[in-house]
Amino acid sequence: MRQAVRRRLAGAALTLALAAGPALAAAPAHAAPVSAGVPTFSDVLRSVEVDWAEGHWNWTAWNDSTPVAFGADQPDYQCAEYVARALAAAGLVPGLGPDDSQDDYFHYTAPNGVTYDLLLISDLPQYHNLYDYLMDSQLGTDIGDHPEQARPGDVVVTYAGPGGGKSHTGLVATAPDGASEATVDAHNRARQHYGYHYYAPSHLVRIEPLGLLDGFENAQLAAPKPATKSAPRVNAPRATASQFDRMDPAGPQG
Repeated sequence: MRQAVRRRLAGAALTLALAAGPALAAAPAHAAPVSAGVPTFSDVLRSVEVDWAEGHWNWTAWNDSTPVAFGADQPDYQCAEYVARALAAAGLVPGLGPDDSQDDYFHYTAPNGVTYDLLLISDLPQYHNLYDYLMDSQLGTDIGDHPEQARPGDVVVTYAGPGGGKSHTGLVATAPDGASEATVDAHNRARQHYGYHYYAPSHLVRIEPLGLLDGFENAQLAAPKPATKSAPRVNAPRATASQFDRMDPAGPQG
């Protein structure tokens, strides 16, 4: 079973990388510096993430490309969903595509058998959120508040919720270059190339695509919480736009 998972993940990632290769041959402006000018396999997949995010930062909804203004609210397309879809576009959410339904993201069952709400970054005890997926899969490594180490395709998680909990997330679009800080693309207020410091207090989650090859083979994952599928959907009143913990009929988001 584990070898089958490894083969599926490796095959999917290789297919994606080969397909994306010609388009990425001329390194995009946001690409991270690479040794001898040759991008690594991980560089290629992170570039796919960022290219997708750059094309969707101002969408009204996941299936509505009508642009909103910079800084405008996107109540139907919130922060965790945006980051999760960018990851899926690079083949980093096995079995899930960037154009799949919100319900597929709300009830995503990963190769480890755990169900995640990928529309959610905040900590709710009955749900495994996007951050849990990144940690469990070993796709992401939380390196703390180190913006100087940010690379395009890494994930930023803001801790401005109640009790210092998770409240927001975005995707690193450009790396720091000594003269300027890293920038971030994010929803639920549409932001492109927004300064990293605006998301403080935050942690940087380093994305390593090849971590998936080992992550879902690890039998020592955290004990599962109650399955998301059995949890009731939340239909709470919407919070103010300055808060990133909205609830939505599609499931908990924020």
